[in-house]
Amino acid sequence: MDFGSSVLNPSQSVAIGIGLGAVDAFIFSAHLPNAADVRTAQPGNNDVDATRRQAVGLCIAVNGLVSVMTRNWDVFLIGGIVTVGIAFFYIHANAVDPSTGKMAEPGNAKAVPDQDNASTYPMADYGYSSGTEAA
Repeated sequence: MDFGSSVLNPSQSVAIGIGLGAVDAFIFSAHLPNAADVRTAQPGNNDVDATRRQAVGLCIAVNGLVSVMTRNWDVFLIGGIVTVGIAFFYIHANAVDPSTGKMAEPGNAKAVPDQDNASTYPMADYGYSSGTEAA
């Protein structure tokens, strides 16, 4: 697909692409916690995966919009490479088992860890017991 004549010269398209990569990094930082927090959580967290997909979709939309406005594929490619790199970084962080520090096997990644009550905190008791109602 030909966008027609680009409105940017090559040095400008690289600069816009790098700026677009920074916007993509900001989108990921606004949607997801930092990678250290994702890495220390249980592997296979569905919420992290869903928000990562949302961030990737938004980055693709922004990259597409800017590349259509500038009529330049280089801008889209540089932004896309940054998007893919950051997405892979979060995919890997979400797959790491914090107890071993290695990637969990695909079949062993659990969204919710086993409920053995060893790592859970008791719920607060607010004085309501079963059978009594608050006034």
